[in-house]
Amino acid sequence: MSIRVYFLALSALGMSAFLLLHFGLILIYGQFLIFESNLPVLILEIGLTAAIMIFGFYCVISELKKGRNI
Repeated sequence: MSIRVYFLALSALGMSAFLLLHFGLILIYGQFLIFESNLPVLILEIGLTAAIMIFGFYCVISELKKGRNI
């Protein structure tokens, strides 16, 4: 395994923990509201999340092209 695959696994674990926390809070409180008043920070968060998704797709496609079992 390369460093790219390890980074992909860590990104997937981080994003799944993030979603699990939010869904858990929705289950407990019935709603979970997030407000970001700083527009540059919001744009950066969206951009980094999109970059992680693109990197994940890149890793999956490259591993499939190599013919390895995922």
